[in-house]
Amino acid sequence: MLDEVADLTNLEDLVPKDPEFPLLLAAGERRAYTANTIVRDPEWVKKKTSAALAVNPEDAAECGVGDGEQVRLVTQSGAANVLITVDDRMMRGTLSLPNGLGLLYPDGQGKDTALGVAPNELTTTGLRDKFLGTPLHKHVPARIEPIAAA
Repeated sequence: MLDEVADLTNLEDLVPKDPEFPLLLAAGERRAYTANTIVRDPEWVKKKTSAALAVNPEDAAECGVGDGEQVRLVTQSGAANVLITVDDRMMRGTLSLPNGLGLLYPDGQGKDTALGVAPNELTTTGLRDKFLGTPLHKHVPARIEPIAAA
């Protein structure tokens, strides 16, 4: 471990830059309605943007998407359609997806439905902490793509 500390002056990015995935996703942000998954009934969520992907305004414009649109979020291990919220508090180049979502819950007709995206579906064990082996959930290379209107 001391060798690692001594080498901190040579810090490099945890993940090499990849033009196919120019953004970094923090998969699993805690928000007001997503602190845990104890209450799974989506009806208790009152804000439409509770399950949304937060995107910097400049990144959204560069990707050709706008606030409140459905986009395709793509990572090395998967993809999902998700609503975005354009948020000027987001640092350029970063995306944030809430945790605790993507679970199935029966709707009024008994059909399983999901609210939001399960962050684990978008992460990979190929990018993991070298000491503990846990996936780098807060450092996931990603891109967003517009979804053509039908």
